[in-house]
Amino acid sequence: MDASPFADAVRAVAAHYGVKDKDVVPVPTQGQVNLTVFLGSELVLRIPRTTRAAEQLSKEAQVIALVRDAGVPTPKLVRYDSTLRVASVPYMVLQRVRGATLAEQAPDPTARQRTLESLGEILVTLHQIRFSKVGPVSSIPEPFTFSPTELLSELVEAGEIGTAQHDWLLERFTLLQPEGPSRADPILLHRDVAPSNVIVGHDGMVTALLDWGCAEWGSPARDLVGLPIRVLPDLLSAYRSALGAASSRDDRDGDLTLERDALWYHLYLALARLLNKPSTSEDRNWAAPRSATLLDFLAFTSSAVTEPWPALLRPISLSTEPV
Repeated sequence: MDASPFADAVRAVAAHYGVKDKDVVPVPTQGQVNLTVFLGSELVLRIPRTTRAAEQLSKEAQVIALVRDAGVPTPKLVRYDSTLRVASVPYMVLQRVRGATLAEQAPDPTARQRTLESLGEILVTLHQIRFSKVGPVSSIPEPFTFSPTELLSELVEAGEIGTAQHDWLLERFTLLQPEGPSRADPILLHRDVAPSNVIVGHDGMVTALLDWGCAEWGSPARDLVGLPIRVLPDLLSAYRSALGAASSRDDRDGDLTLERDALWYHLYLALARLLNKPSTSEDRNWAAPRSATLLDFLAFTSSAVTEPWPALLRPISLSTEPV
């Protein structure tokens, strides 16, 4: 802690809450956006590392209140302070939740099913928060415009793919969703449902979603693609089940819109990672290497997974005549 540039700020906040130095413990696995510190056994302190991170922390303060009111389990906000009266930087103090992250505690097969079922229920609860009902919230961005054409052109210019791969990939996006996932009636997205942001109990049930700094309005399937793609069929099944229990509206059973949207996002995000700087650490998370998610996508869609997944990427032949 002494080596951190935020050491003085951490001590100031800890003293403000009556926490002794010996009870101030940095969280073992740190993110790149915020410094996270346990203040005793009941509180968690988060300090943004950059100006951009400070903006995201301000957003979180608004989003946490919104999602907790909707019944989404997430740590209670104790205080968000940007006045710089207590510390020299903005900070957030949250109630500490029990359990381990999904990244730290891989559940056994039985508990894994409970994890995905409870996560599906939580995401459905979150996605009941619709832009059409809530209206604009100053800190929550409007839906992001994804452009496969622009992305693939950038990849060609960067030398990551050639023109043949460009054409083949563009055809895959067209096969999945020609116009891209629908942006009609956007819902509130967590937008970073990664293993490190999912807290699970000993029984495998999800007890909380963490880190709302990436929240935005968008399409539901965007929240189904943060976990390794191999769990997508079970997560989507759990999501559909919870959606049917939460709403009487027709979810178009037999319509593969969610499947198509999820694969579309998985492919887009996996390719976008190729434009990142090479990873310097493969220990921080499962997707740290730039090619990890793309290789996962290829392994999933080319393996013996059940339909309809592989078929969604294959052109439909218009001819029944043998070649």
